Amino acid sequence: MKRKQKQGLVSALVSGVLLLAGPAAYAAEQEFNLDEYVVTANRIPVKKTETAASVTVITREEIEKSGAVSVPDILKKTTVTMQLDRTASVPTINGDVRVLVLVDGREVNWKGGGMHMGQSGANLDYLPGVDSIERIEIVRGPASALYGSDAVGGVINIITRKASKESTRYSLETGSWGHRRYSLITENKDGDFSYRINLEREHQDDYHYKSGYSGKDERAVNTALDQDKMNIRLDKDLGDDRSLSLTFDHTDGRKGFNVMPDYGAFADSGGNTTYLANIVNNFIENNASLTYRWNQGERANNFIRVYRNYLTYNYENHMDYTYPDYYFNGLSYTTQADGAEWQQTWRISDRYTLLGGASWRQVSADSEEYDVVIPGFGVYLPGNNFKGKKISNRAFFLENNWRLPKNWSVTAGMRYDDYTLFGDKTTARITVNRELDDTTNVFASWGQIFKTPFIADVYGGGFMLPNPKLKPETGDVVTLGINTRLAEGTELQASVFSSRLNDALDYYMVGANKYQWMNVAELKRRGLDISLKRRLSPQWQLSAGYSYVKVEEEESGTVPNSYPKREEINNNEPHGYRLGLQYEQDKWSADFTLRGATGRSSRAFTSSDYWVADLGVSYKMNPATRIYLKAYNLTNEAYELHGAYGDKTGFTGLYPMPGRQVVLGIDQRF
Repeated sequence: MKRKQKQGLVSALVSGVLLLAGPAAYAAEQEFNLDEYVVTANRIPVKKTETAASVTVITREEIEKSGAVSVPDILKKTTVTMQLDRTASVPTINGDVRVLVLVDGREVNWKGGGMHMGQSGANLDYLPGVDSIERIEIVRGPASALYGSDAVGGVINIITRKASKESTRYSLETGSWGHRRYSLITENKDGDFSYRINLEREHQDDYHYKSGYSGKDERAVNTALDQDKMNIRLDKDLGDDRSLSLTFDHTDGRKGFNVMPDYGAFADSGGNTTYLANIVNNFIENNASLTYRWNQGERANNFIRVYRNYLTYNYENHMDYTYPDYYFNGLSYTTQADGAEWQQTWRISDRYTLLGGASWRQVSADSEEYDVVIPGFGVYLPGNNFKGKKISNRAFFLENNWRLPKNWSVTAGMRYDDYTLFGDKTTARITVNRELDDTTNVFASWGQIFKTPFIADVYGGGFMLPNPKLKPETGDVVTLGINTRLAEGTELQASVFSSRLNDALDYYMVGANKYQWMNVAELKRRGLDISLKRRLSPQWQLSAGYSYVKVEEEESGTVPNSYPKREEINNNEPHGYRLGLQYEQDKWSADFTLRGATGRSSRAFTSSDYWVADLGVSYKMNPATRIYLKAYNLTNEAYELHGAYGDKTGFTGLYPMPGRQVVLGIDQRF
């Protein structure tokens, strides 16, 4: 279908929907308990047993009991895995880093890229503080037809808290490696107006790790962090089920940019060789949004939103080369996303709901670099400089939700995206769900994938050279699953999936310490995910999880070091395991987590398996005061969660994870 024909079809569909949007088309809002519903899987509140997706919900109560201090901390207890390096904490769902991250339904993926050499634009280190979070919803599987480009592996939606009463609280932490964290939260509700303000400051010296090569404890040179956060939410109830919300999230700080360990391919006889050991990254992120909502309720989520996401960072000491064969000429990078969204729900009948919406988003970027000249080594590399580069997108989506006889439900939706740089694309999805009873549902879904390159992938920056010929990745995913509550307080979730991705992006070395993104392969993934929760007694609760992911890559054979067909060696959890045990009695509570992986490639990691145990214990001295002790990596395990370059450069075991760390803290409420 030609482009003009597609645009005409979409315009006709949207116009037809608007004609249906008379006052009588919307059914009255029903009172319901949000804990029994999920929002992210369908963009509207739907009963868990009617949701045709594998969804994990982490409640405020679970977050508080876990003692987590960051979003990556919270996700450790789920089957979401992480690809962690010295610059970013990147989530992986179903073995894919192409994960959409939302805050209150608003996209926060930093599409500028450049900081982390991966297909994800999500850095969880920049998200709001844990004290601001009400709940987290994790949806596994594709959602391009609902959310657009980045929702390939899944969606993580962080829903922030709305103030409900007057409260002020502070917390203090101290621990290993000079760790210090201070936070202050104040909130209040007065009539139809409420506010919540969260301030946080964190400092940590270079962390330590256990070497996967020598077995010795080492200091990760130049990994110190200083970071400040501020999260503000203002809410105004306008009456007649209408409200206005203003949010502002600010993060600024500096952290070391030593992106390789002190061993492995670069290790000398003393094991002290470092890479980029003096570079410091200064960063600022500001995200603001204004949202007007109306007619909220079961199967209803209506809003208009405008927002701006802003991220800038620059590097100090970037010309101080400790290892002159390798260099980094980045100076500064700035990216900004401006957007507007509209979403409307029409309750056509008790059994038929129509969801529609439109969005506009523009991402711009500036990059400034120094020329690299190293006398005596014959190294000269001109800086990659550009200003005012932009990629914009306009999109429309429609989704039909039918509740059929005998507890069947079906959704069918379509989204149209039109990018200034990549052209237009239509994606679709279909889901079928059967509610067997009040406790069990089975589902099947099929969805198309559409993933555009980031602006930095196209125009370059940092280690990456530009490639204006990049194409979007496309494909589809099939998922089957079951959600059930068994006897004696046991909840079970299980799903299997198979995905295919064409024109998959990957990066390759194309010069001395320079890389470039290319469309090189067909990527196939298949796997399963199983999660179990069981209430053992009023005091004890058990949770467990297992995930299996196999990734196969078939490259074109036209790029350096390419392989015609192979299994992806950088898969950090071919077999992933989670075990959690929670205890609560009187004034005491405790949380133990064991996570591990087996079947990893020795070409990318120093060990084929790892097992890491974390423990948190807290004691409530009185209703207003709590003290707690947390120990991470109790056994001081040597492991990595990012294989990085693997067979592309011969490096193995990059980005070692922190060793044993102990943190002591206190929470005080007024």
